[in-house]
Amino acid sequence: MAGMAGMALGDIERAVTAGVLAALNGVAPPVQTTTSTVSTPAVPSATRTSNFASTFSSRRSAPLPSFPRRNGAQSGYLRRRHVKTYTKDVVCLPFSPGLSVFVIPRGETRTRLATAGLVGKISFSTEWSEDQVRAEITAIFSGAFGLSEHQSLPFQFLSTIKGCKKLMKPKVTSNFPWGGKEVASVCSGTCLYIMPEMEVPAQSWCVAMDDDSDFEIPVVQRRVSQRDAPSRAQREHCERQERVEASAPSDDGMELQGQRGPNEAMNHFADFIPIDIEEDEAFEEAIRCSLLEESVQSLQDSRFAEILSKEEVIGIVKAHSERVVTEAYRPIYISRGNVWTTALRQFRRRKFTESTDLLYVTFASDEGTNEDGEDLGGPRREFFRLLVKAIFKESGAFEESLNGFTPRMNISHVQNGVYRTIGQMISTIIVQGGEPPAFLSPLVMDYLLTECIFQLKVTPDDVADMDLREALKKVDQALTTDELEQAVECCDSWRYQIEGLPNPVSMDNKYAFVQNAILFNVLIQRQSCYDQLVEGLKYYEVLPLLKERPCLRVLLDMPKEPSDVTADVVATLLKPNYSVLGSNRRPREELMVVKFREFLHCVQEKELGEHLNARNLTEAEKAFILTLNPGHILAFATGSSNVPAIGFFPSSKLTFVHDDMKHFPIAHTCSNELQIFVNRKNLADDNEFDYNLLVALMNGSTFSAV
Repeated sequence: MAGMAGMALGDIERAVTAGVLAALNGVAPPVQTTTSTVSTPAVPSATRTSNFASTFSSRRSAPLPSFPRRNGAQSGYLRRRHVKTYTKDVVCLPFSPGLSVFVIPRGETRTRLATAGLVGKISFSTEWSEDQVRAEITAIFSGAFGLSEHQSLPFQFLSTIKGCKKLMKPKVTSNFPWGGKEVASVCSGTCLYIMPEMEVPAQSWCVAMDDDSDFEIPVVQRRVSQRDAPSRAQREHCERQERVEASAPSDDGMELQGQRGPNEAMNHFADFIPIDIEEDEAFEEAIRCSLLEESVQSLQDSRFAEILSKEEVIGIVKAHSERVVTEAYRPIYISRGNVWTTALRQFRRRKFTESTDLLYVTFASDEGTNEDGEDLGGPRREFFRLLVKAIFKESGAFEESLNGFTPRMNISHVQNGVYRTIGQMISTIIVQGGEPPAFLSPLVMDYLLTECIFQLKVTPDDVADMDLREALKKVDQALTTDELEQAVECCDSWRYQIEGLPNPVSMDNKYAFVQNAILFNVLIQRQSCYDQLVEGLKYYEVLPLLKERPCLRVLLDMPKEPSDVTADVVATLLKPNYSVLGSNRRPREELMVVKFREFLHCVQEKELGEHLNARNLTEAEKAFILTLNPGHILAFATGSSNVPAIGFFPSSKLTFVHDDMKHFPIAHTCSNELQIFVNRKNLADDNEFDYNLLVALMNGSTFSAV
């Protein structure tokens, strides 16, 4: 310290500070100069400087405190790679070079692909390289494409489009690595879809690319105008809203911020569903989804479309029913446990031949008390649907042939006038808004309208008894005398009991033998049953109306082809009751409609179980899914599994409630309304909404039990 004695205190502090900083930075300390006038001992200047430098040199050589780095390999925490294994069905779509958007193959299309060897199964992990994935997929389909041992299958991976459940070719860079992790990201819940870049040899099985195909041709008929196309500013605005919704803590945060301008009022799916394809294709796909209700099939029935449209038929019956039914209500108490017995008792008690009042239906609960609620149409429609089933399946009054139901000879029913009451029931169902009881054989309807037996044309298919029907078919189809004799021998047990049949039977009179045998078994010996039906159908003037308008017989005729309500018909009938255009709620309501219609098609194609396979479904849920069809959804919302003869009044609709606390759909059958809840939970996950709708249908009691 002797060398620093002649320095001022401030100079010493500055020198020390500079030396420490220099030591930290690893450079030589600056030489201190001083202008102090304080007297100092006679020490040479060079010596003083040398002592000063040596002092700081010793300070710099002293080790500075430090924190040693921890070696990751010696750490107690070892970072392990997260490896996941996936097992997926691999579906190889037919080679379609001109398409960029595809419909997921379902139903028969999926079956044809599987038959052609274009559906397989793969198990891979996220550690796999692209070569491993492609080699495994090539091994699956090498037989279908006739590849050699060392030949690789050229193909592209397909990804699903969120919201509308379509497939597309993902937009990726040319050197994008399709390893296990990347492939897992484009898989759907159960499947991996690929598009080969070569055709299958001898593609005779190939799916026809027509209007009935499950594969979709790009939209070319409806072009989007420049005025409707979203601008860049609109897309950026929507992206900002998606980020806001993703970070918002509650459903209120999902509201679109701000008001849309005049050009933004048309909210299409492209506004809020990100689709990673070209702008024009994305927007056309969005328009196609949002306008689904405009492209569904017509409700016209081919059996009378050439005469009257279904709307005209409904108009005729509705006008007739308004004329013959008063506004007064008459209560009728029905037990669901045995609809046929209680309905028969109530119909007899009501003396319908003297009353034209509307029924006011109240169902009895399991405890014997009456259910709460007012009948404004829903319970009445449910009762009529159950009654139609009870008439033809539970009453014992009818038997089923290949052409439809015919009256069964029941002496007790004839004595008690049951067939007359059944005719009154059928008339009431038609006029008071029930779904048409279209189960009768055309032969029965021919007799009801003409009341003439021997002018009717009959076939063996009109006979319900299988043994008798087959015996008559053999006689009718006999080509030689020997075949005819063998066929007639099968009829010996009953033909001698019918007086007047041709005897002996020859090739010339076999037709008369068959016709008269059918008329006797189906009509003549049951004529008392038919006559009571005719008398009962005169109630509400239904039979005179049928004779005046023969086209209305479709309300009672068994159709030749199954006429079950389809998913598109249900989607058309349940018209969405959207919020006003420009509302912040409108886009989310449109997305819920997409989810609802996707659920309908899953139910129709029997794919709901596969769609929900990730959930631990109960045995009751699995059994219910097997019997579920679109008619269940319509019955759940309206009480009727098909369109009533006079249509739905009021019109059926799909309404939306924005509520975070409720998730299960609710039905209001009196107003023909299905109410679904719009919230983050139902919007975020397709499976969640589908499962909630399934639970609602299962708990709908007989409303959803068709």
